[in-house]
Amino acid sequence: MTAGAALPMRRRAAVNVDIDGLYLYDRIHGHSGGAGNDAGFSATAHDPRAWTRGVARFLDLFDRTGVRATFFVVAQDLDHPDVAAVFREVVAAGHEVGNHSLTHPYDLSRLPRASMVAELAVARDRLQQRAGAAVHGFRAPGYVLSPTLLDVIAETGHRYDSSRFPCPPYQAAKALAIGAYRLAGRPSGSIPEPPSVWLGKTEPHVTQTASGAALVELPIGVVPGVRMPFIGTSLIAFGAVGWRLTQPLISSAGWVNFECHAIDLCDVARDGLPERLRAQPDQRVPLQKKWPLFVRVLESLSRSHEIRTLAEWAAAMAPP
Repeated sequence: MTAGAALPMRRRAAVNVDIDGLYLYDRIHGHSGGAGNDAGFSATAHDPRAWTRGVARFLDLFDRTGVRATFFVVAQDLDHPDVAAVFREVVAAGHEVGNHSLTHPYDLSRLPRASMVAELAVARDRLQQRAGAAVHGFRAPGYVLSPTLLDVIAETGHRYDSSRFPCPPYQAAKALAIGAYRLAGRPSGSIPEPPSVWLGKTEPHVTQTASGAALVELPIGVVPGVRMPFIGTSLIAFGAVGWRLTQPLISSAGWVNFECHAIDLCDVARDGLPERLRAQPDQRVPLQKKWPLFVRVLESLSRSHEIRTLAEWAAAMAPP
């Protein structure tokens, strides 16, 4: 490179955590039923350990690796005092807060428009008040969108969406699991994505909603070429061997959106969580094996990519 020549732009990456309360996994695995909020649910009484264990460990992880991340928050959970305390730590550490809806109804994309507006607008207002900063991004429960929901995301003041997961292996496995739970007489609250999403765009892009609004879409990460999932759950499931095989592809990718869940850094035995949570692949591996793997991945991403929050990447792409 000649003297004074511009350095090439580094590859782009983002790291984010969906903070789904433990009660949401009961909905997924058909223990509580219902895609929407459970009857009688109390945000002040629910188990806060996804926050007090999982989020607390992610904060330690990001502090160690120098990563500023995005945390997608279900707003009703902030009514729990222990959750509110950890949320203040997230904000104080300089991480971005994203909107993950008010109550996390898995069928949000199928609700009446007015219900969608309430879920997004009330949640955004609560999150902004607690964070003391604007909330720019949204992630749909279960990643499922619809044209109406995309309209509502823009209408309620969000700059970007990060719900698209163009990953055929994940989407097929999800559809099969939903069908299996139904056959077992224990229907899942989760709903499948239409096949049109499975092979969608993997790179960030600006999309136009049905009403003509421009919205930045920041897809969730897949391994380039093979479109295998690159998220916390798959990292844990495939382990160190899987990471060694995929690292060259991830390191060369132009866009990496490494999406995790708070439960990824929980441990059923160590944290005294309900045994039924072992239905989750991330809960079949002890924390002592997961932690060094996450450290290795984030250190590798920091070397190969420029890591920013999703809001920062969206701002760089937003149309004038």
